[in-house]
Amino acid sequence: MKRQNLQSWKLFLIFLVGFSSIFGYASSQASLDAEVMLSLKKSLNVPDSLGWSDPDPCNWNLVVCSDEKRVTRIQIGRQNLQGTLPLNLQNLTQLERLELQYNNISGNLPSLNGLSSLQVILLSNNKFTSVPSDFFAGLSSLQSVEIDNNPFSNWVIPESIQSASGLQNFSANSANISGSIPSFFGPDAFPGLTILRLAFNDLEGELPASFSGSQVQSLWLNGQKLRGGINVIQNMTFLREVWLHSNGFSGPLPDFSGLKDLESLSLRDNSLTGPVPESLVNLESLKVVNLSNNLLQGPMPVFKSPVSVDMVKDSNSFCLSTPGPCDSRVNTLLSIVKSMYYPQRLADGWKGNDPCADWIGITCNKGNITVVNFEKMGLTGSISSDFASLKSLERLILANNNLTGKDVNSSASPGSPSANPLANTGSGSGGSSGKSGKKIFCFHWSDCVFCGWGCILIVLDRPCGFLSVQEEAKEV
Repeated sequence: MKRQNLQSWKLFLIFLVGFSSIFGYASSQASLDAEVMLSLKKSLNVPDSLGWSDPDPCNWNLVVCSDEKRVTRIQIGRQNLQGTLPLNLQNLTQLERLELQYNNISGNLPSLNGLSSLQVILLSNNKFTSVPSDFFAGLSSLQSVEIDNNPFSNWVIPESIQSASGLQNFSANSANISGSIPSFFGPDAFPGLTILRLAFNDLEGELPASFSGSQVQSLWLNGQKLRGGINVIQNMTFLREVWLHSNGFSGPLPDFSGLKDLESLSLRDNSLTGPVPESLVNLESLKVVNLSNNLLQGPMPVFKSPVSVDMVKDSNSFCLSTPGPCDSRVNTLLSIVKSMYYPQRLADGWKGNDPCADWIGITCNKGNITVVNFEKMGLTGSISSDFASLKSLERLILANNNLTGKDVNSSASPGSPSANPLANTGSGSGGSSGKSGKKIFCFHWSDCVFCGWGCILIVLDRPCGFLSVQEEAKEV
């Protein structure tokens, strides 16, 4: 009996020691939190009016603690606070929300490395000057970041933010971010990301292909040095607002038919080319569209009456300054350069509704297009079969570009819709006669490739600048 009592006492003592250790650890952590909060109060010169006079921070206004006296929320936005943040802020290991927005807090941001419970960071509209490289490291619970409008020194978004796979909102407008848009801002790393706002930074390069398939609804990338095409947005089918204005984007507009929820599209002040697609004009969800100051071509689009349209007169390359159909020759030329992605140089030089009125690369005779000379224009893409629609064409010069083409439909004649004026570039190759009795043939002369198509001379490759190309190909 005495032995049993002794054993029970031993178990009780073990339990008591264990409980005391746990309680002591919790108390020590709470004391550590209190120490951090007192440092924060001191560094921000918090006025008495905020209600931070109690020795226990868990009794302070705008501070929330757990039942174990651990600080979980600091929500002191818009309190006109000044000063800096203490370096020991990362010791608040149970912190879930850090809200300091719209104050005048300055200095370097302290590292938050390892705050695995932190879900929300709101630091916008302060005077912070730098972001440490490990700021986002270990923030595995992070869902929302807003650090807009701070005079940070130049920085790049670190790869360590990928540990926050549950990120839904990343907003860093006017935050002096440089480099390219990180490719990890796609559905693989952040499947739940719905807001990505990086406007007015120093970003350059192209839109990442990894954006395709993302669930981003709000995309702000305006006011920087971004370039290239914007085709990837046609695969971002959750988009509601897209702001890409004031960049260097070029090339044609994408297909918008899959963007069923798109309400606001701002593309002004770029170098976009080609016609405005019907898929955009007919988009039922659209409310606002900005297209001014581009090189858009074809007929001026007419949007539905509820849509607010920013499209300043003569700020694009539409064929007419008012809505209406383009001249058939304009339509043909636009169909030809479609496969070349509507080159910027041509869009800039093709103004008005008459291709015979000093359009770059176009020569006419009595209103008929007789010569198309695209030599050395840096063109890419493929050679369009729509050249065959130019029934009066006598010479076609495409030399010194990076164009590709398909095998010639040798039975087609000039003016036939199925004709493709790209001949096989093999030496001495010939095509069979069509209804016109004309053959398509090519030959090499001093490392240059010439193709004949009836009486049309097609120069496909001419590295030898001294050669004369005045002689027309003879019918064979």
